[in-house]
Amino acid sequence: MRLIVAITLIFVSFKIHTQTLNYYFGNLHAHTAFSDGNKDSVSSGVGRPDGSYAYAKLSDDFDFLGISEHNHYSSLRNPGFKLSRYQAGLTMANNANQDGTFLALFGTEYGVSSNNNGHVIIYGFNQLLGWESNVGGTSGNNYDIYNAKTDYDGLFKKIKNNSAAFCYLAHPYWTDFTTDGTSATALAFAPYNATYDSAIVGLPLRSGNAFSTFTNYTDYAAGNYFDYFKKLLYVGYHLGIGYDHDNHYTNFGRGTGGRLVIVAPTLTRANLYTAMQQMNFYGSDDSNAKVDFNLNGSIMGSILTGTVYPTLNVTHNDPDGELADTIKIWRGYSNSGGNWADIVYTGLSNNTISFNDLSINPNIEYYYFADIKQADGQWIVTSPIWYKGTAPVFVKENKAALKINCFPNPSSKNLSVSTGEWNQYAIEIKDIAGRKVYAENFTGKELSIDLRDIKAGVYLITISSNKGSFSQKLFVED
Repeated sequence: MRLIVAITLIFVSFKIHTQTLNYYFGNLHAHTAFSDGNKDSVSSGVGRPDGSYAYAKLSDDFDFLGISEHNHYSSLRNPGFKLSRYQAGLTMANNANQDGTFLALFGTEYGVSSNNNGHVIIYGFNQLLGWESNVGGTSGNNYDIYNAKTDYDGLFKKIKNNSAAFCYLAHPYWTDFTTDGTSATALAFAPYNATYDSAIVGLPLRSGNAFSTFTNYTDYAAGNYFDYFKKLLYVGYHLGIGYDHDNHYTNFGRGTGGRLVIVAPTLTRANLYTAMQQMNFYGSDDSNAKVDFNLNGSIMGSILTGTVYPTLNVTHNDPDGELADTIKIWRGYSNSGGNWADIVYTGLSNNTISFNDLSINPNIEYYYFADIKQADGQWIVTSPIWYKGTAPVFVKENKAALKINCFPNPSSKNLSVSTGEWNQYAIEIKDIAGRKVYAENFTGKELSIDLRDIKAGVYLITISSNKGSFSQKLFVED
């Protein structure tokens, strides 16, 4: 089952310790001559994913490249993708990948860009999703798994039900991703759908320029999807914001200096997937700016509940010495009426700000995100943090820290719980509908939980003691 991409931390008045995190810069939206990319292959000599990965490895401030070929053929080079190239692309990515040095990934861009449809970037599927038959030069279907061209409901459900997969909305338009071909059912206008929320991890701040031939990092896209991002948050979706290049020429990482930035402990494929699924990423015009956005110590992408007023902290660190001209913190909540989100704090000419929000109402899930403009005009927007204060809400107290670690996650057989402190604990595991599937009390600091009787899916594990409570999304696999 596809997981809702967030680590949920519920705490009362203590801080959860986390491991050291690093910043990695790249792009997950690009094309090669396997579909309609590498349009300069005659002059560049690069026409396949393997050569494109080799080129990207030499780009500045570029730690990963995801090639997302169009999932269909239609006609030659429009976009021209065939089923046989899917497994070949996955193999080339595996051969080019170097955990710790450079990540090579292969996925697809699903769909068409006509009215009420739209493109969706998909990673984590080992089989091609599509709808075509009888493509010239091939026999049989041009897909492994059928999904009708305009069936975005079916698409999001398939992604949600694949725990290894996630999807990302490519250059979205307001009337994209409909369920019946009318704008009223477009993702931005239809009611919130929890299944879709489980599948979609985010969308770009900017995309392109798709047909740029620049190789000097300066060809920035003029447009943005910031308002669309705010609208989906207003509808109720939990999703992050990144950055796309959508390359169609051989300039991977070099057309623009903009980057999708993931926050992860080390540079591995597994950590990149986790960062995307948990929305631990942001979009940046700047090629190497490092932004720490946290709420009471929990990083962007977190979904939190507590009894204390939230404290938001933002630190902007550019190795090139650029200063943050403004840092804004936005706040909103779903179906709030009026503005989709409002600026609740602005810091001027300072790389660090802190804001304690004392105006929240209890039992409302607020979302916060940071919006940074550098002195040179470059723009950075972080994925949100969601926070619900349970009544009554207090000013944060300082108490002894509690360390909780649940591993491995995802897990299929046994889950190890380490609390770091001898105490009495209560553990509950609930499914996404709130039904309790496991409960146990124990005394000690470590416990092993047998998960073999729990069906594959997304759950919430909560561990409580007299020091507070800790919750986290738990992903159970077959």
